Amino acid sequence: MGARPHALTAAIDEAWLAFDMPAPTTTGVCVHCCMDPAIEADFLQKPARELPLDYVRDWYFAAFTDAISHNHVAWFLPRVMELLADGKDVASVGNEVAFSRLPRTGFPDRWPERQVRAVSRFALAYLEMKLASDPPMGWAELDYLLCMFGEGGIDLTPLLDRLDALSDGDLADLLHRTWVYAHHGSIPFDAFWSREPAKSMAWSWYTSAGLLARMEQAALAGNEKALDVHAVIATARANDGL
Repeated sequence: MGARPHALTAAIDEAWLAFDMPAPTTTGVCVHCCMDPAIEADFLQKPARELPLDYVRDWYFAAFTDAISHNHVAWFLPRVMELLADGKDVASVGNEVAFSRLPRTGFPDRWPERQVRAVSRFALAYLEMKLASDPPMGWAELDYLLCMFGEGGIDLTPLLDRLDALSDGDLADLLHRTWVYAHHGSIPFDAFWSREPAKSMAWSWYTSAGLLARMEQAALAGNEKALDVHAVIATARANDGL
């Protein structure tokens, strides 16, 4: 990937300030079991800024313990953000789990407000980067992104508002790229979706009457891709009895 956009760099810088804290005394995951022994022994000895990708991936591979708490996740969360911003997969199963352990530690209600704000700012800046990416987002990537943040208990409202702010034509183009593949369209819905209210918020946005109307307007304005997207939404709405 190329250089990070300024807004994304600023969001990560804010996160490092908000999460300026020492490493915990334990990893918060199972001991002498899931992690590579050499990585486990060295994990907490590394400064958060210097954690290699394979260390982070190994931590996500390990099962979390019932004692996992805020500091286990928070001390190196900006490093996770950096890796995501650089296009890395922080977990072997997929980045959908990148923030999934936050709610298990009381996020957002029991986290400091400055940290919740920093996470939300990163989410919006990350979406902005993906909207401007070259090559652009492809099949299922929009849902993948929303699922990643939604499963972390991160408020999707600013992200959906940003999507709503796109012009009808740009929104039709985005949804066509991420919903229509080889002339067959459907609304992808990631298998990792489980956490409410984000799960329902995303699906409700995908199948909303407002989005259907916008695709109709885009089609009337000459955007032929909007016709395919309109058909996908209409089919999903019919299946849901809407």
